[in-house]
Amino acid sequence: MARCSFIKGSGGRCKGTAISPDGYCWNHDPANAEQRRRQASRAGRAKPGGEVRTLKDAVHELIGKVEQDEVQIGKAGVMLQGYRVLKDLLELERKVREQDEVLARLEALERQKEREELWG
Repeated sequence: MARCSFIKGSGGRCKGTAISPDGYCWNHDPANAEQRRRQASRAGRAKPGGEVRTLKDAVHELIGKVEQDEVQIGKAGVMLQGYRVLKDLLELERKVREQDEVLARLEALERQKEREELWG
């Protein structure tokens, strides 16, 4: 398969596989620009790393408070259940984001195939 014809700012050529008739990979094909912009916008809002860090810090703090007898064990257990729910929601959010990205790439490949079938 042909390599993407996009030239990076460093002067090197993209190592992706060309899928468009113009010789670009999905990431550099101008036809996908709007879709890439939307995905980048969603990814920029998600910030899962910061949320995970915040949850870890909260759990560490709670453990410390339990060890110092500042929080009752029963209350700490309920709080940890809440943190588990938040963790599960973060994981679900990540999976949905990944699925959206896979679907976008699949749609691009399907469009590419249709173009190839149409234009030979």
